[in-house]
Amino acid sequence: MKTFLRRFIVIFQLLAIACVTGWTQTNVTRIYTDHNGFFTSSTASPQVADVATHHLLAFESGGTIWSTGVNDVTLTANAVTYIAQVFQAMPATVNSNNPSALIGIGRQFGGFSGGNGCAPPVAPPSGNNISAYLTDGINGLDLSTAIFNIGGNIQYTVAGINATSIGDGIPDIIITQAGDVNGSLLDQFRFLDILNNIVGSQVAVNFNGVPAVAQPTWKFYNIPGLACGGSTASTRNLRLLAFDFADLGITVGNYAAVTKFQHQLTPNTDVAFVAYNMQSIEILPIVLLDFNVEVKNNIVQINWQTSSEINNDFFTVEKSKDAVNWEEVLKKSGAGNSQEILHYEDEDKFPVSGISYYRLKQTDFNGESTYSHIVPINYSNNYFSIYPNPADGYVTIQLDNIPNNLVVQVKDVLGKPLLEQKVNSTNTLINISSLPKGIYYVELVNESYKYAKKLVVQ
Repeated sequence: MKTFLRRFIVIFQLLAIACVTGWTQTNVTRIYTDHNGFFTSSTASPQVADVATHHLLAFESGGTIWSTGVNDVTLTANAVTYIAQVFQAMPATVNSNNPSALIGIGRQFGGFSGGNGCAPPVAPPSGNNISAYLTDGINGLDLSTAIFNIGGNIQYTVAGINATSIGDGIPDIIITQAGDVNGSLLDQFRFLDILNNIVGSQVAVNFNGVPAVAQPTWKFYNIPGLACGGSTASTRNLRLLAFDFADLGITVGNYAAVTKFQHQLTPNTDVAFVAYNMQSIEILPIVLLDFNVEVKNNIVQINWQTSSEINNDFFTVEKSKDAVNWEEVLKKSGAGNSQEILHYEDEDKFPVSGISYYRLKQTDFNGESTYSHIVPINYSNNYFSIYPNPADGYVTIQLDNIPNNLVVQVKDVLGKPLLEQKVNSTNTLINISSLPKGIYYVELVNESYKYAKKLVVQ
């Protein structure tokens, strides 16, 4: 009777959790990785993985094996029957609030000796950039790097959801939990709209009830100092969950409102990555609010704003005379990962006379690029002329009039001043005989003006 009563209480508690969350969990019951070439482990018998790196090649949920697109050839060579998909780690913005947070990397990364997790010493591959550990490796699906005890939340920008993926039984999102858990704490998962209102249902997960699928071995480093975070290296339980959009209350009636996916963390949450099915979700590297080019005070001014940046390495402004052939104007570093409105501005010091076109190119850390819309402008600069051009020995700077305190500077292509001379005449002779052959820029500047033109020395 007591045994029956205990069972009844356990069942009642599980039903209560299900009613509160409105969710039926889909556990990942087996994984396939490239550890030692090919490795598999299941919840029935979790295997230890003492690794330097290993990537998720495929996973089993609901009795079906789904590939991730990392290396389907290896799966086929090892007689794994799978349904091909392509998953990518969601670029993440981490808002951590736990001073006990750690970076975890595979125990064999950089070598391992003597039982000490930090011997021999090795630098974590991405330093203190904790977001990078959630997107590293092939497709970002490296299971051997993670952030531990992170707390706070992780936010992911969602550009769009494929409505045909809702409720189709194919996993749309993979969640990882890479370490120890606290049975009394719940991780929260939710989609948000542009005003951070929940779209669909918030899902609460107690990872203590999710069976371990493998046991990777880790060594740890403190954040931010990267000092050794533990005197020993040891195994941790790896758990994975798979979600369909419908599990999170997403329907054909509300999916269009989604702009973000958010993981609310506990102080014990340990994440290797959150991945999305690329057929189900569109993730944009940046959300561009505005890109504007205009002529002010005879200078072409360029500015743009972003409301979100994900793994954004740098921006390049390009211009063209015909909107077909483009050249680089300037380059600016991106913010990496940001969920705030950021403003950028600069100027084209050497604009093209007449009508020209500008566009903004954005490049990810992985080298992939996207482009903005094209902005045309009409620029006229007859303030001064250079002759001869190309030149060798001397050039003449010709002006219609001479503003106060005007100085002419000759700079290299990186903007380094090489020659400088005060302008006292409408025809100013400049000795360029010391300059090697190449491309230079001549600038006329004072307190109110800056004019520039290209000079070729031959």
